[in-house]
Amino acid sequence: MFQQKQRGRSAHIASSHNTTLKRRARYSMGIGGALGAVLLTVITIAPANASAGAGAGAGAADDDALSTSINAPLAAARNAAGDSLDPAGFWTEEKLQSAIPLDLLPDTTGSDRRSEPPAESDESSDEGVTLSDPVAPLQSSEITPFADPVASTVGRLFFNTPNGPSSCTASTINNANKNLLITAGHCVHQGGGGAWYSNFLFAPSYYDGPSAQGYWSWSNARTFNSWMDSSDFTHDQAFIAVYPNNGTQIVDAVGGNGLVTGAGPVQSNVRVWGYPADPPFTGEIPYYCDGNTTAVAFSSDASFPCGMNGGASGGPWLKDRINVNLGYTWAITSRCETTPGTTDCALTNLRSTPNTRDVVTMFNLM
Repeated sequence: MFQQKQRGRSAHIASSHNTTLKRRARYSMGIGGALGAVLLTVITIAPANASAGAGAGAGAADDDALSTSINAPLAAARNAAGDSLDPAGFWTEEKLQSAIPLDLLPDTTGSDRRSEPPAESDESSDEGVTLSDPVAPLQSSEITPFADPVASTVGRLFFNTPNGPSSCTASTINNANKNLLITAGHCVHQGGGGAWYSNFLFAPSYYDGPSAQGYWSWSNARTFNSWMDSSDFTHDQAFIAVYPNNGTQIVDAVGGNGLVTGAGPVQSNVRVWGYPADPPFTGEIPYYCDGNTTAVAFSSDASFPCGMNGGASGGPWLKDRINVNLGYTWAITSRCETTPGTTDCALTNLRSTPNTRDVVTMFNLM
């Protein structure tokens, strides 16, 4: 049952699961089963024309054995100190309004690799290894990170694809440079030998429009070669570094979650954030689910009972939370269970392979 209440109060979707999907109301400070269908779909549709790379004109990539990066065009670097919406000059308010959440783009590839189960993981422990700890925003007279009760570390990620403007979910990660986002690999690259996306723009605490923190433009993005080459869902993670906004790094402005690798698929007290976009959602409002994850048989996946759908891709799975804004990201939303015979999310469970130790290597390169 979808329940809508007046603005300023939370709305939720009630279900038989032990998780309730809640809409995060900008003006409300309150904090807010059984396994369904067995088919899976990644919460994306790969656009056609992979050869027409959306990243054309970007800087040279910095490769290693496991992952590859792409740099923002030099124009963005030259203009990063400016106060325009997009230093690279691509985004306008009209393009942002027209962005279609990635999973809603047409699929003309004829492939159905989205239903393939991931390979077994070679590692697992209950708690995992901590790569960084959560950090609160710096306080200053110019930055008011807690002005919006929507989680300050979570936001909407805009980017351009060969089929036009699109969006996913992303969140900040505390790192030495204080400039890092994590999202899904399929939110930065088509996978399966396809092309990079480009013009990444992050809007923290997005709620029917940008928050007081505005937009943050990318400097480079990195994802796993195995995702790029063969759509390997066990490596469906990506990092994006962003330029400072008016001289302030994003983690200093909004805070950053910690990062954990090697955590087991069974975790309790998990919170997952996302911007679901298929009906009854619009992609304009952030939602979260609270609950416990379970292991998926014959798979490295964790399953989480949550009724989000497309647009939630890349959203953080947080454990050991210390407040509404901060926790440890141990996985990100990669796929959803689907209704049998369709590629539509069944609004039952989300799936993700928890961050493996390969994420350590990629994190250290950012």
